[in-house]
Amino acid sequence: MTPVDKSAVVKALREMSSYLQLRGENMFKTRAYDVAADRIAGLSDDLGQLVAEGKLTSLPGIGESIGQKISEYVTTGHLSALEDLKKEYPPRILELLEVQDLGPKKAKALFEQLGVGSLDDLEKACQKQQVRALKGFGLKTEEKLLAGIALARRQQSAGSRKRLGDVLPIATELLAWVQAAPGVKRASLGGSVRRMKETVADADIIASAPDAAKVFAHFERHPKVAAVIASGESKSSIRLTELDLQVDLRVLPDEDFASALHHFTGSKAHHIHLRSLAQERGYTISEWGVHRLGAAAGAKQEKGTARHEAAEEKLPIKEEKDLYALLDMEYVPPELREDWGEIEAAQKHQLPRRLVTAEDLAGNVHAHSTWSDGRDSLEAMARAAKALGLEYLTVTEHSQTSGYAGGLSVERLKAQWEEIDRLNETLKGITLLKGVESDLLEDGSLDYPDSVLAQLDVVIGSIHQRYSQDEDAMTRRVLNAFDNPHLHIWGHPTGRLLLKREPAPLRMEEILDKAAKKGIAIEVNGCPERMDLAPEYVRQALQRGLKLVISTDAHSVGELATHLPFAVAAARRGWATKADVLNALPARDFVKRLQRV
Repeated sequence: MTPVDKSAVVKALREMSSYLQLRGENMFKTRAYDVAADRIAGLSDDLGQLVAEGKLTSLPGIGESIGQKISEYVTTGHLSALEDLKKEYPPRILELLEVQDLGPKKAKALFEQLGVGSLDDLEKACQKQQVRALKGFGLKTEEKLLAGIALARRQQSAGSRKRLGDVLPIATELLAWVQAAPGVKRASLGGSVRRMKETVADADIIASAPDAAKVFAHFERHPKVAAVIASGESKSSIRLTELDLQVDLRVLPDEDFASALHHFTGSKAHHIHLRSLAQERGYTISEWGVHRLGAAAGAKQEKGTARHEAAEEKLPIKEEKDLYALLDMEYVPPELREDWGEIEAAQKHQLPRRLVTAEDLAGNVHAHSTWSDGRDSLEAMARAAKALGLEYLTVTEHSQTSGYAGGLSVERLKAQWEEIDRLNETLKGITLLKGVESDLLEDGSLDYPDSVLAQLDVVIGSIHQRYSQDEDAMTRRVLNAFDNPHLHIWGHPTGRLLLKREPAPLRMEEILDKAAKKGIAIEVNGCPERMDLAPEYVRQALQRGLKLVISTDAHSVGELATHLPFAVAAARRGWATKADVLNALPARDFVKRLQRV
């Protein structure tokens, strides 16, 4: 059976959602396609086999109707419903939805009234001053659309998404700048940056202050601002010189801060689900707060007329936890807000009691020094780990097959052990553990003899070459490696490089099943270019009782600290707690738990 291109199926489902939004379909119907797309994107099973066995609807979020459409696409390569929708519109109309502040409703109006069906069409209509004449638009909207078109084009040429590792430092710098603005009481990052998604499109900051204008003026004076895209009563958008990054700042009264922070943290799917639960209880939730729908308004709604503000009672929401408590739910940490089952768990009070934090970790796992391709000496790395409050550091240089990375021959590996012994005698308060990052060769064997591996405290097995293998070969490669009793940790498991290299084709469930049987620990790698493992696989690992190691893959003193937040975030997004993480244990217990012989 020819493998199914999941990305093509995901693309088709997302296009269905977009076209239906253009038609004005209700949000629950359009959201269903986005949810299904998310499920397929994170699927580790063989999609073709699920279709052949009629098991698609067993997946959460995929109903009978969408399941039939997925089956049609998988079996025929076409989706007739999507092709019919495309016939109603110009071929490039979805470009309009990439423009800042241009939602489906306005895109629909532009198409129906001006025949706008692409970015080029929209730009011409704005330049001819046709857009400002439309009801609900105006001169300012026309100016914003022109700025949005320019940004959309830049993002198309450079790629619209950026790695979290590149964006977070800049966003954090901007947050500190906003916190220092006149009158600011509270401020926080929002959006996908706050949720710590691996890639993001832009950055959001939410702040509270009595005078928004003063905060915006301060915000827009930051030295890295290349242009002010828009500045209004409650929102300012800037473009930075770095990364061509757009940052949106919203400033509200402090009484609205918590609900606004929650709203602008997202995700959209999480919010839609919460809003529907709130409506069932007679509440409305928005960035402007939580309101209880009064009896008069309820009566009017039943008659199909609009409700009035006078019929609503605004409820005090001082912190985000108050919003969840109002719905009899546990507080949902930002990293979990993806509508991947966290709402149902919060309703049952079955969320993890406390997600893992950096402070829980006793040791730093996976580090390189100048012995291989690291930039700092082993002693410098050890002292830096100690300064971070860690009890131990695993020394895991590249192995002999990785000659391009200064991999260690058996002789050089043993010579390093002598330095480790010397440092352990002279340095107090930090222990160096002898380890290696051994290449998993094409057949799954490790590139050191068992007699050498047996002498090590920590053996990480990673794939660095031959990513061109197909799914069967790559899966066998990993499964074979797990038969080696000296392998302790599966390193950066899928081998992905964010925005550069797709994850290796692997039958992940089969691999995780064997890892659980063999007692292999799974690495959550914090290198910002990797953030590997993806959260759906972290959850699958934990559901099988597997243990994690949260690692930095540090190649310098600085990376011991700067990579850690990304590793912790990836673990948290997979619902990991301290008890799930082996390097939260003291050194002696950590090594003991790794040993399989």
